[in-house]
Amino acid sequence: MFIYHKIVFTEEDKVAIKFLRDTKRYGAKRLLAEFPAKQWSLGGLNKLLKKIDETGSIERSTGAGRPRSVRHNDNIERVEQLPIIKKTSRVHT
Repeated sequence: MFIYHKIVFTEEDKVAIKFLRDTKRYGAKRLLAEFPAKQWSLGGLNKLLKKIDETGSIERSTGAGRPRSVRHNDNIERVEQLPIIKKTSRVHT
């Protein structure tokens, strides 16, 4: 049985990948061949290289990820003001 482990790029990995991409134009397959012990996935490298090519950066773009609007004070107050619905007990016969 194959167990999939998600390998995350460390900041050090990202810097090295960006350097090799910018200076030597390494592609994903070349990086996999150069660093076999890292166990990076081809898809993950392609995604990171695309990001480097498009933005020139390894940093997350602003606004990336889930918005943190759920715990705003306005939402908390609205939830606290909701009427509580009481469950009536049902008699089964």
